[in-house]
Amino acid sequence: MTTELIHQFGVADYIVFGILMFGSVAIGIFFAIRDKRHNTTTNYFLGNRKLGAFPVGLSFVVTFQSSILILGFPAEAYAYGLQYAMQCIGVLAGYLLAALIAVPIFHPLKITSVYEYYQLRYGTNAVRYVALTLGVIHYTFYMGIVMYGTALALESAAGLPLWSSIVMFSLVAIIYTSIGGFKAVIWTDVFQSLIMIIGILAVLIKCTIEAGGPANIARLSSSRVNLFNFNPDPTIRHTFWTLVFGAPTQFFYLAITQAGIQRINSTPTMKEARRVFFIAAPIYALTWILALFQGLTIFHTTATKVVTHSAQIVPFTMLELFHDNPGLPGLFIAALSAASLSTISSGLNSLAAVTYEDFIKAFAPNIKDTTGANISKFVVVLYGFISVGFAFLLSNVKGPLGQVLAAFMGAVSGPEAGLFLVSVFIYKARPKVVIIGTLTGVAFTLWLTCGQNFSASIPNTPYLPSGPTDQCPRNSNITYRYSYSNSTIWYSNNTNENEYSVRMNIFHTSTESGHSEIPSRSALNTFYSISYMYFHLIGVITVIFVSTIISLLIQPKKSEPIHAHTTLPFSIFIPPFLKKRIMGKKKNIPAWQNGTAKGNEDLEESVPLN
Repeated sequence: MTTELIHQFGVADYIVFGILMFGSVAIGIFFAIRDKRHNTTTNYFLGNRKLGAFPVGLSFVVTFQSSILILGFPAEAYAYGLQYAMQCIGVLAGYLLAALIAVPIFHPLKITSVYEYYQLRYGTNAVRYVALTLGVIHYTFYMGIVMYGTALALESAAGLPLWSSIVMFSLVAIIYTSIGGFKAVIWTDVFQSLIMIIGILAVLIKCTIEAGGPANIARLSSSRVNLFNFNPDPTIRHTFWTLVFGAPTQFFYLAITQAGIQRINSTPTMKEARRVFFIAAPIYALTWILALFQGLTIFHTTATKVVTHSAQIVPFTMLELFHDNPGLPGLFIAALSAASLSTISSGLNSLAAVTYEDFIKAFAPNIKDTTGANISKFVVVLYGFISVGFAFLLSNVKGPLGQVLAAFMGAVSGPEAGLFLVSVFIYKARPKVVIIGTLTGVAFTLWLTCGQNFSASIPNTPYLPSGPTDQCPRNSNITYRYSYSNSTIWYSNNTNENEYSVRMNIFHTSTESGHSEIPSRSALNTFYSISYMYFHLIGVITVIFVSTIISLLIQPKKSEPIHAHTTLPFSIFIPPFLKKRIMGKKKNIPAWQNGTAKGNEDLEESVPLN
């Protein structure tokens, strides 16, 4: 007789998972009660600009990680090796650019919405609303995708129906975000980051023990320690060049999103704002590497499983390894949920901020601040329901919808970063010019991403060889059944070695695995084959190139003043110890450029456009 074991969440698992949910709501209630007398939009969206760099830095990390870190990164290392770790160099470079460029622009302006910057820069709302439209659509889609993806994982690991998980996540995020405001978002992020890190470490330590220790993992993982691939071919998915040069603009972009600017302007000084990125960068890189190392340890503990999608690897491993450890499956799901809740709550607060500042306040400038804060709470709830609706749409629509949305989101972020850089460094840029440049960048990048996703002649990158099967048990009559995405997957330990090998190969011969042979390609298909890591950079370069060329060709009839706090000189990239040698005698540099500004001084200052 074969005994069937279906792992289900126990009482301890639900307690651990419940601590995350109730703890997050409790933090929101705490700040709602504590700040009852400070019901202003500045407090609701920016925490009265008095938050410290450390909690804000932690919040910045978890806001932009979501479930991709918990599920996607280990699967990446499992399938392709540790190459992805080289992107940490891009993380550090992107955050350094944010400290050099974004902080000295946004912090002295003391704006609440990132899109207010474009109104100040160009003196018109045209650019502001183009960027606003792209940003709102981008983040609304993103929240729905995160909510849906996490609900799928909960359905797999905890057996919770998809609809119930979506409703539960949305309600928890809506409650603590709407009543507690930005402070609740920041401190729940801190709480959730601790849960997430503990969950990652628990899986990593348990998998390392099961795999025979670090030495055994190192011995058996030689094929996956592939950090340094210096092949310059831009069509290779991951190389040193694609990861290092394709990443900085992606992580710089995070700082110029609405969630990013709120964290910059929630700190009291520019020095503290820069510290946010100096704190976030190493923490982000560390959690990134830990998640990738999970993939190496899982590589040696999942060799007997049948998996048909890479997202199943971590949940299945957790179910097998932790089924005798009450509470640990709940810890894993709590870590996954924490990563997603932080993204959703930040998105809700950010969307409410831009809706209030860029729409409501624009049409009702004399609205009372207290009334504005109350309206903003309602807007949080509204966006929460919109995201829920979008998550349900994803769960019911089959076909390439997900690919289309992912392509659109990728096509938006790069041009948005390009728009900001053009506005900061190209003084001659004008509203019509940057709008044309931005829309051109969106169209070009969208064409490229759709071409890669939907061209049948573009092969996927093949996975690395399967894990070892020589240590598979042969005498245990136990069959496990896991349910994932409404499908049931079986594997049995009562098989021989050849059967194990066949079962492992199912993962590598699925439709996701790609092909080992690359057919001849046309010039267009070669263009479509460019590594996805370059897409964001291509969007940035397209906007800068088009905007610069048009700005040089079209000279304005007369110079118009531009806001002095909305541009920066290229000399900010010169190290201080070289500036005197290169630029000669030290000039008087405004406080808003040299980083010593403490307040909102001289904001009416403008400089002529030459």
